[in-house]
Amino acid sequence: MRGTARPAPGLTRLVPVAWDGAEARIVEGHRSAFLHGAAVGDALAVLTPGWTAGSPAPLVLPAG
Repeated sequence: MRGTARPAPGLTRLVPVAWDGAEARIVEGHRSAFLHGAAVGDALAVLTPGWTAGSPAPLVLPAG
């Protein structure tokens, strides 16, 4: 997964991602108060407290 997100100490974060070829990238503007990222994203990435940029993360895909 590409992109950067600030991990929250001791918390798991959900951030919107969009497909970029065969890879997911974190959507810009993904802060919790902004819905734009969630609206244009293809899925949500589950970032655990130890996650670092470039590491894999589980995805939550929309029901469809």
